[in-house]
Amino acid sequence: MQTPLPPYPPVLDPNHVFNEIVPIIVVVVVVMACTAAVRAIFRSPVGEALAERIRQRSAHRWGVAVEDPQRVAALEQQVSQLQGQVSELAERLDFAERMLAERRERKLGAGQ
Repeated sequence: MQTPLPPYPPVLDPNHVFNEIVPIIVVVVVVMACTAAVRAIFRSPVGEALAERIRQRSAHRWGVAVEDPQRVAALEQQVSQLQGQVSELAERLDFAERMLAERRERKLGAGQ
């Protein structure tokens, strides 16, 4: 005996479609809710405190000092002072080289 053929075109069962789509929708909604909750936490003072704690730990771990604005200003002042000293020394060196070159020219001129 032969079994009857399924009806043509195949019938779309709404219950089957619902049972297949609902878990996907639930997962998407849960992921979006978790993302919103985590974002809200990170944008709150608690998130700022966590970020500061992470910065301090990483700075301590890698040996990087946390930047103190007063210390940075003092270091910048020292650097500009040192740059002034280097430029003054460069001018003095240039002057000394010119004086030595003039002496050499005088000696060469007198020797001829």
